[in-house]
Amino acid sequence: MDIDRPVQEVMSPRVITADIGDSLVNIAKEMIKYDRSSAVVTEDGKPVGIITERDISRKIIPDDRKPSTVSLSELMTSPLITVDQNTPVSDAIQMMLSNKIRRLPVFRNDTLIGIITSQDIVAVSSEMSDTLRELMESEGESLLTSDFEGMCDACGQYSYNLTVVDGRSLCDDCKDARWREPTDSSHDSAYLED
Repeated sequence: MDIDRPVQEVMSPRVITADIGDSLVNIAKEMIKYDRSSAVVTEDGKPVGIITERDISRKIIPDDRKPSTVSLSELMTSPLITVDQNTPVSDAIQMMLSNKIRRLPVFRNDTLIGIITSQDIVAVSSEMSDTLRELMESEGESLLTSDFEGMCDACGQYSYNLTVVDGRSLCDDCKDARWREPTDSSHDSAYLED
């Protein structure tokens, strides 16, 4: 895949939006209904922030808060980091890396037209996955070591939590897999499959 192609060719045009006064419960129901992991929050029709499944799980559940008592403004990440529709995918990847985010709302002028996620990028091409991994590893602290989404290099399955092991992105199952092979009658040796 050509990483200089514009994000509009890779993005998802389906974006859930929510007014800042909407209830978190209703937004969560919309996210589930349309199988989306985020919602863009608007105020007076203008996008001002974003709420993700991760925000919900990390900012509500650990404190045992009741979702109906939490406002969107309290939960959302703001300011909203966005990208223009003509921005090259490679630039979008760099924006995600430098801001440690996985989603970029895509705009045409002042209009929200879609969203590009790390999942969109990885799903398009394994070549892009390799490029994304190289870019992330070049940043020093790899985002792949903390809940990075993508294809496992060992089993080829999609995972929401990849970890880099010996330069390979592995899902939890493959990372923890141990194969035992008898070396002699007195003991076994365990090793990771390459």
